[in-house]
Amino acid sequence: MPKVSVVMPVFNGEKFIKMAIESILNQTYKDFELVIINDGSTDSSAEIIQSYQDERIRFLENEGNRGIFYTRNRLFEEAKGEYIAILDCDDCAEPIRLEKQVAFLDENEEFGLVGSWITIIDNENTIKGAWQLEHRPERIAAKLLFLNQFAQSSIMMRKEFSELKYRKEYPPAEDYDLWIRIAHKTRVINLPESLIKYRIHDNNISQTQRETADRNVLKIYKNQLEELGVYATPDELKTHTKIGNMNFEVNNKVFFEKAKNWLELLHTKNQRIRVYKTLVFNELLGEYWAELLSKNIDLDLAKESFKNSLLSPLLSANKKDSLSKAFRLRSFPLNYTVKPILHFFKKKKNK
Repeated sequence: MPKVSVVMPVFNGEKFIKMAIESILNQTYKDFELVIINDGSTDSSAEIIQSYQDERIRFLENEGNRGIFYTRNRLFEEAKGEYIAILDCDDCAEPIRLEKQVAFLDENEEFGLVGSWITIIDNENTIKGAWQLEHRPERIAAKLLFLNQFAQSSIMMRKEFSELKYRKEYPPAEDYDLWIRIAHKTRVINLPESLIKYRIHDNNISQTQRETADRNVLKIYKNQLEELGVYATPDELKTHTKIGNMNFEVNNKVFFEKAKNWLELLHTKNQRIRVYKTLVFNELLGEYWAELLSKNIDLDLAKESFKNSLLSPLLSANKKDSLSKAFRLRSFPLNYTVKPILHFFKKKKNK
């Protein structure tokens, strides 16, 4: 039985699948099977897969096109390895990916899932950027309340957690829902190095189904918030989304008030229920609060809130000091400080 099952769903992947397959066959770690399910492709994907004679490849086909949800869960069921690694057919794994993740899970039994940072590439394999996802395990569970913290093609998990399966209610954000449920049962982490080349292109599910994805991410937020005893309105969910994306409106009194009240509510609820580790959650809320204040320096409301809000004790010493200086500078703008002093010296010189 192989130590690792690499699982790869395929639908019309002829353009990139060769690179994906070879990125696995060329791994430094050799004890794996590559399980590929063709989900009714109408292009040459099946022929490309079947052209490989490597005995580690196990090729299966659905009866027609059953969809990504069905295919991913079938892959979990077919996997024989102790660990399951995911790679989509348009992405590529770095040669050392499996070796690094297997070593981590072997050495850290308390962890059930490990991802990594990723490099972003385009259709022409040109590097377009990188995602340095949260890698501190003590923070990931709390940050999942605000934003997905894992790239699907970077995931390796212990086989037992694949039994939770993807749920069909959240397409195409079913992976985000799964990571949250796994994080409730075991420790999770991202290795702080890029082990995946993740391809952004026009046919990404996340691009073609953006409205559906956004709607279902809100449902996922709602589920988590209800565990905190928070029953969010649609408007509150919009505020929550903007906070998680650090998409703060600048010097907007209405938004500032909404965001401040929301962060205070989350803080109060977690102090009572303690769904998330208190110190970690408070540190995270402090970071959001610092960003909200920094974007609203010109509001009197922000200055007053900086002094009085129950969120301000959550600020780090450095953030508290820098914000305090920023508010003091706002209280003494250039026209009322430097200019009068210059005028005084000019008059004195002319006497």
